[in-house]
Amino acid sequence: MKIVKDYINLLPRQATKPARTLNSALPAAVVYALLWFVAIGWQVWQGRQLQQLMVPLAAQRQALQQELAALQKDLGLTATQGMGGEKAALINRLLGERVSWSEVFKQFSQLVPKGLWFDSLEGGAAGKAEIRVRGGAFNYVSVAEFMIGMEKSGYFEKPQLLFAQKATVQGQDIVGFEIVCGIRKAEAR
Repeated sequence: MKIVKDYINLLPRQATKPARTLNSALPAAVVYALLWFVAIGWQVWQGRQLQQLMVPLAAQRQALQQELAALQKDLGLTATQGMGGEKAALINRLLGERVSWSEVFKQFSQLVPKGLWFDSLEGGAAGKAEIRVRGGAFNYVSVAEFMIGMEKSGYFEKPQLLFAQKATVQGQDIVGFEIVCGIRKAEAR
């Protein structure tokens, strides 16, 4: 038989409360999942941006490789793999001695004043790169403007006027001149 104390409980019955951890864990899990998706989305977006940046860089790299191959062909070098330090230094030294003549002509096209022309241009890159310009102008001022432009350009070194002489050709007074100057190779690149 049961004793009364076994089935009578004087303490208030505790209501069964649902587990609160499930209710508070659910919003935390949702916030965590949202943050995770945002982080993954951000990484994907950055990856696409980097891929878009890589397209022009890949094209530039290909153009540089083609230019390198052309320069190596010009220099007579065939093997690029396993290049030693001495060979690389030789290539850099040879490339440093080269003059971009197209850049020289581009600079001249920007400097030539009205009423001045060239009869001949001679250039050399052996040792010190220099250029010799022979031409004519309608007056001494044009020759002076051309020389001042050469000095200010920063591309040409120490332009020297070898001669400027007035002559009459077909009834027109012209000034024949000859200028020699160096070329700054470091700025030519």
